[in-house]
Amino acid sequence: MGKAGYLTKPAEYASVHSKGRSWANNLLVLRLLPNHLDCSRYGFSISKRVGNAVTRNYIKRVLKEITRQTKLRPGFDIVIIARGNAGQTG
Repeated sequence: MGKAGYLTKPAEYASVHSKGRSWANNLLVLRLLPNHLDCSRYGFSISKRVGNAVTRNYIKRVLKEITRQTKLRPGFDIVIIARGNAGQTG
């Protein structure tokens, strides 16, 4: 997945946050908004509450690999937000 597969601008994140639907559990929040494009774009938000930089980068790498291997229907902007408990697993 190239750069086109990721959300890069703050306005894109804000649009998904304000207009999209969300689902949550104790580790992650998933926000989803249709984008009417040929591909789905992903964004990751991991706050300092999750852990230090090493932990946050590890979680980002794991989430990117999961999105790479998971085949979803194209046409969505997806933001995955890691909650504080996500850094304590594994």
